[in-house]
Amino acid sequence: MKQISEALPPLADAAARELLARAQAGDGAARELLVRHNLLLVKKVAARFAGAEQWEDLFQVGCIGLLKAIDDFDLSRDASFSTYAVPRIVGEIRMYLRDNNLLKVSRDLLRTSALVKKCRQQLEQEYGREPTVGEVAAALNLAAEEVAAAETAAAAPVGLEQVHAAETMDEVRVALKEMIGRLETRERQVIVLRFFRDLSQAEVARKLGISQGHVSRIERGVLAKLRAAMA
Repeated sequence: MKQISEALPPLADAAARELLARAQAGDGAARELLVRHNLLLVKKVAARFAGAEQWEDLFQVGCIGLLKAIDDFDLSRDASFSTYAVPRIVGEIRMYLRDNNLLKVSRDLLRTSALVKKCRQQLEQEYGREPTVGEVAAALNLAAEEVAAAETAAAAPVGLEQVHAAETMDEVRVALKEMIGRLETRERQVIVLRFFRDLSQAEVARKLGISQGHVSRIERGVLAKLRAAMA
């Protein structure tokens, strides 16, 4: 059981990546140190959901999400660990609250989510593409982690509203991993880039040399297969 008193200051990305590489190679000391450097992040996320009576439970559940993020983070990705970890922490907390019929989203989080959604739409019109989490955060003068938490906690992932059996992106990714070997080559390329590399549809279209509409159709088709498989 982790205690907030064990928390260490947040790490710079380079230092976090060094510890992640060691932790994923089996270095227990590096793993423990990485956890301690991210306990304040877990506290911040848990506080968005917890009343005073729930705080300790949600903090411990959030730490489970943090550990999963440490194990699963892809070091080849050009993304900060903290931004990746927030949805994992949120997902673990949401699952716990849902299982215990306690799931509520705070008004502050809903307001932030609405601001993020509006900002995304404005930036997409301005840039002609989907903005990154960092760009949205900069426009709203928020931390990237706050944007990620708001989007994960208060909004369903784009394109997944029909996948009734999976209520978090993590569950969907697990299901997709299980079926990815059965997909056609182009379907597999789109799904890997969209759900495991976190590229926008426009970015996938440019990378594969196809239209964004084609990417959208492929994505919807695969999600339909997933929905049928999980029915």
